[in-house]
Amino acid sequence: MEFAFFLFVNPTSGGNRAGVYLQLDAETIKFNLNQKPINVYFTSLLQRDQVELNLKRIKEFLQRNVQVRVIVCGGDGTVMWVVDEMHKHNVDFASCPIGIIPFGTGNDFSRVLGWGGDTDGDLGACLRNFKQQISLWLNAKIHDFDLWEISVTVDAQTGSFKRIKKQGDLFQKEVLQKDKDVLKQLDKRMSNYFSIGVDARIGFGFDKKRTQSACCNKCVYFCEGIKKMCLKNPTTNQVISGMQVLKEQNLTIEQITNAPTDVLFKTKGQNQPEDQQLLNESKFILSGDPVTLLCLNIQSYSGGAGAIWDNCRGKVAVKEGTQKLQDKFVPQDFGDGKIEFVGFNSMIGMANERFIHGNAVRIAQGEGPFLISFKKNVSPYFQVDGEFYQAVNPTMALLKRSSIRIKVLTKSQN
Repeated sequence: MEFAFFLFVNPTSGGNRAGVYLQLDAETIKFNLNQKPINVYFTSLLQRDQVELNLKRIKEFLQRNVQVRVIVCGGDGTVMWVVDEMHKHNVDFASCPIGIIPFGTGNDFSRVLGWGGDTDGDLGACLRNFKQQISLWLNAKIHDFDLWEISVTVDAQTGSFKRIKKQGDLFQKEVLQKDKDVLKQLDKRMSNYFSIGVDARIGFGFDKKRTQSACCNKCVYFCEGIKKMCLKNPTTNQVISGMQVLKEQNLTIEQITNAPTDVLFKTKGQNQPEDQQLLNESKFILSGDPVTLLCLNIQSYSGGAGAIWDNCRGKVAVKEGTQKLQDKFVPQDFGDGKIEFVGFNSMIGMANERFIHGNAVRIAQGEGPFLISFKKNVSPYFQVDGEFYQAVNPTMALLKRSSIRIKVLTKSQN
C-alpha cells in the first residue's frame, strides 16, 4: 500500500520555526518505511503555485487509491487555512485525514488530537526524527471532526466590526470593510471554540502587542490578562439578551426572522423589544453573571485548559423558574455533531481552570443551530479560534454545523 504525505507549511508560525520543513534541498522525498513506499511533498502556504500544484496532486493520488494524509505545519489558524484551500479545490475530506505539527501559540487542535502543544522542529540526522514522526502518522487512528459556521451581524446603520491589523511595524485597530463599505455581517468557519466576553477582550489587547516569539507571546497574553482584571468588563447579562435553538436546519441568518425556535435561556436586565415577548414566555433564566460565554467544540481551550465541559459536571447555570435544571448532558466529543456552551463567573476562575478544574458552569449542549441575541448599544469583544474582534452594536450571532466534516489523525497510545 502506497502512502503520500502532503505537508502544508506556514513558514511564519512559531516565530518562523515552521520554515525548517521548507529548508530541505528537495520539494519531494521518497523512501520505504516498514515495507511501505512513502512519498512526502512539502508546500509553503505562502507560495500560491505550490499550493495549487499539490492540491491537484492530492486529487490525482486519490483517484489512484493512494493513501493520502494532509499534515498541517503551523497553529490552529493554519489548520482552517488548509481546510479552506482543500474545500475550494473540492478535495474529498473523507479520504484525506488531517494531522498536525504544532507551531502556533495555543495549539489546542493539536492537543486534543494527542500531538501535544509544541514541537522542537528537529528533523534529526538523515531525517531520523522526521521518519519516526511519519511512523506515528501511519499508526494514528482516524476520527470524524465537526466544523461549525458562525455569522455575526451588526446594526445596519451604526454597527461595525473592528480588529487589530499589522501595518508596517505597528499594530493598529481597523474597521472591517467589504467592497469599500463597512462590513455588516462577519462569517467565519470554526474548528475549536467561539466566545463572547473578557477572554476575547484580553486577546484583542494581546493582538496589539503580538511578537514573533511563541514564548514572548505567552508572557504578553498573561500581562494583558492582569491588566484586564483591573478594568470593569461587560458581563453576559449586560451584553446578551438570550439564546435560542432553531427548529429548522440549514437556515441563513437572513431567513431566521420568523423561524420557530425554543428558548434556551434569557438573561436578567432589559432586553430588546423584538426579543422581549419571546423571552418573557420562557421560564429558563441564566443564573449568575458570566464574564465569558464560551462555546466549545474541543476539550482544550486557550493553550491547554483541558476538559472544561467534563470537569464542570453537575454545575448547570440555567434555571427553570427558581429551580436549576438537572445535568442530563452527555460527555463531549468533537465528532458527535454536538457543541457545548459553558460560562465562567469570574476572571480568576477562568485563569485557574488549567490548574484547578471545575470553575466553569454548563449552559447548553446540542446540534443547533443556535441563535444569540444581543442587547442594544453594546460593543462586546468576541473571538473565533483565537481570532479576536470587537462588534459595535451587534444584533445577533448564528452558530450552525458546517456542511464540511473532516477526518483527523489522533495519536495512537500504542
